[in-house]
Amino acid sequence: MQDLSLNEKLRKAGIKNFDVLIHDQQKKWLLENFEEGKKQYPINVAALMRNIIWQTHSRIQNQEKEPLTELIRTFWYMYIKSTLSRAGALSDETDQYKQLIDNMVYMVKDLELLKYKDIGFRDDKESHRKVGGNSNIILFSEKAGHQNFLDEMAQKYAVSILALGGQPSVLNVEYFVNDLKAHNVNLRRSFYLFSIVDYDPSGWIIRDAFINDLNFYGIKNIKCYDLINPDMLTIEELMLARYLIPTSDAMKSKNEDWLLEVRVAEYQHQAFLEETVKNKKILHGLEAEAISSKRLSKKLEEVMVPLLGKSEDLLKIFELKKLNDSIKNLILYKLTR
Repeated sequence: MQDLSLNEKLRKAGIKNFDVLIHDQQKKWLLENFEEGKKQYPINVAALMRNIIWQTHSRIQNQEKEPLTELIRTFWYMYIKSTLSRAGALSDETDQYKQLIDNMVYMVKDLELLKYKDIGFRDDKESHRKVGGNSNIILFSEKAGHQNFLDEMAQKYAVSILALGGQPSVLNVEYFVNDLKAHNVNLRRSFYLFSIVDYDPSGWIIRDAFINDLNFYGIKNIKCYDLINPDMLTIEELMLARYLIPTSDAMKSKNEDWLLEVRVAEYQHQAFLEETVKNKKILHGLEAEAISSKRLSKKLEEVMVPLLGKSEDLLKIFELKKLNDSIKNLILYKLTR
């Protein structure tokens, strides 16, 4: 979308210039300005959301309003939910908060109209990420349940860590990359990712979405190592730990794509996760929790630690920075006692 002008992008998004605050208007005005061509809602919900987002962004950029410093969830309650209710377009059947998230992603990634930081959104997953001295080595997990393990590895090896909390967030990745920039990390260098995601189609979709978001924010030279895979267990352990992957028609394409990927990876024990029953392919997966922290630590020593030797200077800088920060904190503590 970079080839489009700003006005062309705004037209594509259905965004117009309004002299009044959209979220303050009554039902009659909302119906007149966001009329929906379909019968599902009395107004065009997506257009309303995009226009409120853009109007808020513009007011902040023009210094007519302070940055929000709020969660997107708070923005939903402050500006969107009440406006939808006033227009008679609030739905119990549709996840309209997710719809707001999707429209923001469309404006940020697809149209490149704005960045989350432009509005000042806070990241509710800020505590789940950290930039280490070995900043280009990133250990990340699908679930927040691995946070303690990530923290231990960050402390031990000074690597960067990120817990996605179930689903990658474009906002979360934007702020993580901003953290890397703040540490003067060259985004063009090689980045080594070590993933802790479920060994199933959904887990790999989450992993790929995270990599795609990193690509969008300028990190393109990536090599990813999947820590959760069938070869991390013995065959006997694998047969006990595996679980059946749903094979509905809706899942068929996703399962087939995943199967092609894992076969390219050539895991020796992959055959024990595939069965044919009455000419029908049955697939099994592994939860990330099926692999113990002890085994993950051992595998990281094998595949990640050799990379650390290439970043010894960064490690020294990181340790000196930690020492400097500790001294500053000690001085501040004594001055405020």
